[in-house]
Amino acid sequence: MTAEAQQAGTPSNINDQPGSNDIVVTGTLIRNSSTATAAPVTTISAQDFANRGQNTIAEALQTIPANGAGTMTRAWNSFGFASGATAVSLRGLTTGNTLTLFDGLRSAIYPLGDDGQRSFVDLNTIPQAIVEKVDVLQDGASSTYGADAVAGVVNVIIKKQIEGLHANASAGISQRGDGAEQRADLTYGYGRLSEQGFNVYVNAEYQRSNPIYARDRGYPFNTNDYSRVCVASGDCLTNETINGVQPDGTVSAFGSTRVPAVRPYLNGQPVGSWQLLNGAAGCRDLTAINLTPAQQADLAGKGAPTGSLICQQDNINDYLMEIPQQQRFGATAHVTANIGSNAQFYAMANYYQTQTSSSIAPLTFAGQTAAGGTQYTLSPVLLPVYVCPRGTVTCTAANGTLNPNNPFAAAGQQARVNYRYDQPRETLTNAKTYRFATGISGSFGEGWNYSADGTYSRINLGIKQKNYFVAQRLLDVINDGSFNFVDPSLNTQDTRDYIAPTNVTNSNSKLWQVQGTLSKALVTMPGGDLTVAVGASYRHESVYNPSANPPNEANPADRYYSINAVSTQGSRNVRSAFFEIDAPVLNMLSLNASGRYDNYSSGQKNFSPKITAIFRPIEQIRLRGTYSRGFRIPSFNEAYGQPTTGYINATVTPDQPGGAAYIAAHGGNGYATLPYSYGLTSSGNPNLDPEKSTSLTGGIVFEPTRRISFTADYFHIKIKGLIGAPDYSGVEEAYYANNGAVNLPGITVVPGVADPDHPGALPALGFIQYSFVNTTSQIASGLDFSGTVRLPLTDGISFTSRVDASYLIKLQTTTPAGNVQRFDGSLSPCNITSCSGAPKWRGSWQNTLDFGGGTLSATAYYTGGYSMASVDYGGDPDDCKGSIGSSVYGTYNGNPYKCRAKRFIDVDMTGSIKVSDRFTLYANVLNVFDVKPDFNPGQTYDAGFGYNVAWEAQGFIGRFIRVGAKVDF
Repeated sequence: MTAEAQQAGTPSNINDQPGSNDIVVTGTLIRNSSTATAAPVTTISAQDFANRGQNTIAEALQTIPANGAGTMTRAWNSFGFASGATAVSLRGLTTGNTLTLFDGLRSAIYPLGDDGQRSFVDLNTIPQAIVEKVDVLQDGASSTYGADAVAGVVNVIIKKQIEGLHANASAGISQRGDGAEQRADLTYGYGRLSEQGFNVYVNAEYQRSNPIYARDRGYPFNTNDYSRVCVASGDCLTNETINGVQPDGTVSAFGSTRVPAVRPYLNGQPVGSWQLLNGAAGCRDLTAINLTPAQQADLAGKGAPTGSLICQQDNINDYLMEIPQQQRFGATAHVTANIGSNAQFYAMANYYQTQTSSSIAPLTFAGQTAAGGTQYTLSPVLLPVYVCPRGTVTCTAANGTLNPNNPFAAAGQQARVNYRYDQPRETLTNAKTYRFATGISGSFGEGWNYSADGTYSRINLGIKQKNYFVAQRLLDVINDGSFNFVDPSLNTQDTRDYIAPTNVTNSNSKLWQVQGTLSKALVTMPGGDLTVAVGASYRHESVYNPSANPPNEANPADRYYSINAVSTQGSRNVRSAFFEIDAPVLNMLSLNASGRYDNYSSGQKNFSPKITAIFRPIEQIRLRGTYSRGFRIPSFNEAYGQPTTGYINATVTPDQPGGAAYIAAHGGNGYATLPYSYGLTSSGNPNLDPEKSTSLTGGIVFEPTRRISFTADYFHIKIKGLIGAPDYSGVEEAYYANNGAVNLPGITVVPGVADPDHPGALPALGFIQYSFVNTTSQIASGLDFSGTVRLPLTDGISFTSRVDASYLIKLQTTTPAGNVQRFDGSLSPCNITSCSGAPKWRGSWQNTLDFGGGTLSATAYYTGGYSMASVDYGGDPDDCKGSIGSSVYGTYNGNPYKCRAKRFIDVDMTGSIKVSDRFTLYANVLNVFDVKPDFNPGQTYDAGFGYNVAWEAQGFIGRFIRVGAKVDF
């Protein structure tokens, strides 16, 4: 990697002229800008990809130190809102504040929003083989690129010339024999710009990565049973398997498994104990728990009397796909041609398809239709005495038959059934990206330079969701007796397809853009030419994302469980004008000023200025700084989105206001005492203003020799008018303290599903509903460091060592009530980054030995530890025990298990050797020391992951070995 902006490649929208040595840098409109290095830029070259063993752009960007809280990895998106996509979050300011470009041009956003809210560009849409390099501008750049370039810009730069035939193929597999991958790409190019005046190439790429399941890793990552994880005092964690035995020998609650249990009911009240519906079959493939009399008595005291046998089910071990399956295919055609001696033309057509597949635990029959309309609750599930053909209004002995699934039917009693489906929920995504770009650049007259570019891109996204129930259809098969509860394995596929029809949602997003720039050197100053550039742009962007689970007010039961009603549709046009003035005032002082005005057809307007400066007191030292203002436009989801629900894990404790009374009202059962999830349901607001940002950087570049360089930069970003929820920080406490009554402006509270054993007691908090508003402010500040040493050792052998690091000084939000929440060094911000955490330190250290005929490289990646308290969930880094339930995980006896997550260090090694001039063999060993992630079940959005998937996924995968070969003709 390099951090010097002047070493960046040339975007094809403003290419070098034939025979010219001009260089254009991400973040400026002017070739050979004198202030090109004023802002810190990290460049990942094609050789860096090879030296680090990184197969995709996404993999490479995830490892840069500036990538912070809110990053979206392949592992993270196994079941998230934006399933199937990846994106980076520079400075921890979310994916929506990082702008991704391709050759300096925008691309269509992913049709699904990050957290159902923020827009971003999926990184899985360009074949790596044709990427020259990736510039990561770590500074605000709205003055050049417009909206969303608040935290920085990722600019993927495509090769403009490839000659000959190039083939690359590799295969890899984890040391444990899973997660196998295959990759191949083929590129053919013809023509040399300097001789023939043109180049044309075509490329195709294929990559497949197999899934990794939780059950294929060691304890405790392969289970819900954490009861064998104990602290020094002997206090152990809980057993979170369904019907699991706790460290003290008790069973916390009687839960639903794929082995049905029933209980007799009469007139809506229980009249007997639970029992297995098919006692002769026992627990089938589940673990049988023969309850002692004491365990039976304890369960009875919690409102769940049962027989002597219950079945234990481990949803993590049985179903969770931790690393999703992925298949990618892409094809590109590219042409570059010199036109005369003063112009160059290019055109590119690109197609890319990404398919993913993931699975999580199945649903229970008892539940509630998803938020987004009038909700229907099916709890408890009661099997009737008589069953009749579907469509019968009233079923009695006169027109029906005794229910074969109800063992109490002959006694005239209903049977309450406790049953979890035997098939996991699956999500399959299929994203097809089409991108076209063309442009011309050149010069005319007396020093005039120009460029004109156009692009069109579209993403068609299909999502299939399997084994999600429709409440009405469950009622149908329950009432007509067609679902076999006695032996669920005998249910036909037609019956299964009826109760859980595959949900198919097709979405798309589009963008087209035209832009042009004109520049000229006007006067000569002591330090060089004063150059002025002006430009204009027009673009159209749209998204169509229909609801996968639209409201049905005529029959609220005719909707899915669990499938989010995420939906948005909109379009807008953007007119922009921009300028840049580059002034090398003195040999030692260069100044640059730029600005951009953007006018949106949706009503928003913004002017974004930027000033940069470089002062060079001596040849070896450059002092640099920037000041800019920027903005993030409200996303389509934020402006027009239908109700979207994300979930927060919580636990009611006896210590909180109203907690003891709430638990007592439920008889101390698992419904009241175990962790549960409540939803945050957000809706769009078309009257939102843009978020406004102010950015400041200042640093030093020290280059004592050509072989040694060091940079240090300070950054400070403040965002005002942050788009988010009204202040709901007191909702949870008020709900339980005031028996469900909450009166906060802009907030609506909906109770959850009632406790079937205590239906008259206060239900758990269900949903907090609100519309997006411009609420508060956010600050991010920190330091970036880089250092490079290049040493020639002997003839043909050289050694390069590079260190990159980022230190987060502050990441904080001021709430509408004026309270400051500090997130740096903690697991927060959970509300907007799903608890990916904001570690203080991130860094990498790469060492490469190049011996002419081959290379050997080792790269270490470092992510610092952090407090487990999630501040925006009510946690306090200075009060670990008081933060239990706010991401700090508690032991069975109510003590904190771990207050801080440990640092994570991962080392990768790669090597290559040229067998001949045309044939190269290479090998990669990722996570060479097989380092495990830090086990901490309180991390991440879903407690099913026992580690932080944002930073430690390679630790879960373990040592991974890849071998490959390249052929060049």
